[in-house]
Amino acid sequence: MNAQMEKDVNSNRQRLRHKLGIEACLQRREVVPVGELPVHTEYYHYADTAPLVLFLPGIGTYSELYAELLDGLSASGCNVVGVDLRGHGYSGGSRGLYTVDQVVADCRQVIDHYRARVSGPVYLYGYSIGALLAVAMAEQDERVRGVVCGTLLVPEVAPDFLHQLGWSWVWGSALMLPGLRLPMQSFIDYERLLAGHPAGEEINADERIVFDYPLQTLSSLFTHRLGVLYRRYGFEGLILHGTEDEVLPLSYSQRVVEALAHPFRLQAIAGEGHMLPWDNPALLIRHLSDWLGLAVTKA
Repeated sequence: MNAQMEKDVNSNRQRLRHKLGIEACLQRREVVPVGELPVHTEYYHYADTAPLVLFLPGIGTYSELYAELLDGLSASGCNVVGVDLRGHGYSGGSRGLYTVDQVVADCRQVIDHYRARVSGPVYLYGYSIGALLAVAMAEQDERVRGVVCGTLLVPEVAPDFLHQLGWSWVWGSALMLPGLRLPMQSFIDYERLLAGHPAGEEINADERIVFDYPLQTLSSLFTHRLGVLYRRYGFEGLILHGTEDEVLPLSYSQRVVEALAHPFRLQAIAGEGHMLPWDNPALLIRHLSDWLGLAVTKA
């Protein structure tokens, strides 16, 4: 990258942070690389004995963009760790490339690292595709006391026939061309999702967001079999779903909850859409902290 390009990137980064209103939040984070890759984590400390909450971002995004949410949740009484998935944000790895099993292994390393620093119970909050990854992680790590899902996509419960057909195509194509990249704009309308957001233009131009994915990554996500469909685990589960969600309707989460063998409570959030962590972080923080307070009381 030449000097002018680097200057432009830095200028865009400053403008994005300003429009998100996160400059003060970022002053309170601790940036910690974990493992050899490394996995980039952003840590907001509250108290050594407080709960530890791992946050897994939505598709294409990374922790810094959610700083207002992470900082506010920490202030409510949690130690919060934002995790940039491998190949995303500031983490190492090939751009956009991971498997579900790799993410689970990375998250276990992250918990190992932070459990050496704090002693509170461990919870996960996964937003959008991060919810699938969070549940997969909780199924394999008994240290996780609870999982909050900002919607939960379950590949075996397809929203409709077109989704099922598309996922089958991804799986078959990935067998032959695993490195072929699929533009996410072909089935996610980012401009519509971010319409009216003060940082919408800067987010859509952010060079650290993954806007096209290797078929290998998408195949791993859309063919992953979650164990919660078939058995119960030792963690509590909550699904938060806005009644105006533009990506998945509330009726989808209702179907998911009915299909799961493991109990999840579904909480509808009136008037909110899919982009709740950016559109109304204060409301989301109240829902998360209320649920965590109940979960800690039961622990």
